[in-house]
Amino acid sequence: MKNNVVSEIKSGVKLSIKVIAVMIIAAVISFVYVRTHPRWKEAELTIESADRFYDIHDLDPDGTTLETRILPPEGYERVPVSEGSFGEYMRKYPLLPDDIKLPVYDGTAMDYSDCAAVFDISLGKDGYQQCADTVIRLYSDYFYETGQLDRISFMFSNGDECSYNNWRKGKRMFALAGFSCEIPAALPSDSHQQYMNYLKEVMRYAGTLSLQKESERITPEELQIGDIICNNAHVVLIADEAVNEKGEKCYLIGQSFIPAVCFHIISRSEGNDVYSWYTQEQLEQDSFAIGTFRFNKENILRWKEGF
Repeated sequence: MKNNVVSEIKSGVKLSIKVIAVMIIAAVISFVYVRTHPRWKEAELTIESADRFYDIHDLDPDGTTLETRILPPEGYERVPVSEGSFGEYMRKYPLLPDDIKLPVYDGTAMDYSDCAAVFDISLGKDGYQQCADTVIRLYSDYFYETGQLDRISFMFSNGDECSYNNWRKGKRMFALAGFSCEIPAALPSDSHQQYMNYLKEVMRYAGTLSLQKESERITPEELQIGDIICNNAHVVLIADEAVNEKGEKCYLIGQSFIPAVCFHIISRSEGNDVYSWYTQEQLEQDSFAIGTFRFNKENILRWKEGF
């Protein structure tokens, strides 16, 4: 009798250990799955009139793309760009209607006075598409739409690389705190949903610091479409470029920020006048402001090999 009781207790203990082990394994698998399978969900954006009380120089409110909405200043012409280039991609990017508040990822709209034009770009419901995320999104979308899939690869802030080519083959990045590694965790897929899932993963773990690591410092004179101005706190993107007969240049500069809003072209005030274009002379200063952020010449960078 005693031996039977002891045997039953031992069997019960063994069963409990097995159940606990199975539960732990299931919990670990679930945890890894959740960490390696982000899902992009598109936010519903609100389009609301801003009732702008000032005029912006060189702006055509009826223009539907960057090149038709914001005209070059008098005496300037847009620099030539190649067919299929990133410059052409940015110039033909569709815009939301003129004179609207900035759409925010959570369905609200924000009053923001330093805004000349808003890109018709989607946002994720989770609010990851902030300043560096938007630069990454525009670079990636350009490569994706032009079939340059091997160029869609970004560094996490810890220095590890996350490649879309590997992602679509079923590999995933497992990241926890400052650690990350690539593991086979899914079936191969070329779907657009998986592409957006990939972007969400990059947005989780990349930022201004990783963009800096992937970029080289350039001089203000070398600035061109696709280059960035980036410090530890914020990054903006050179969206377009124009030049006059003297060779003097000016630039359209865009950004997103916290909370995640649609990418937009930043306007600037000069006395009582508001302009869309930033001059080469302004960006050659040791310290200069773009919108509400301040940068210096050392923050002018070119991501990887540029465009």
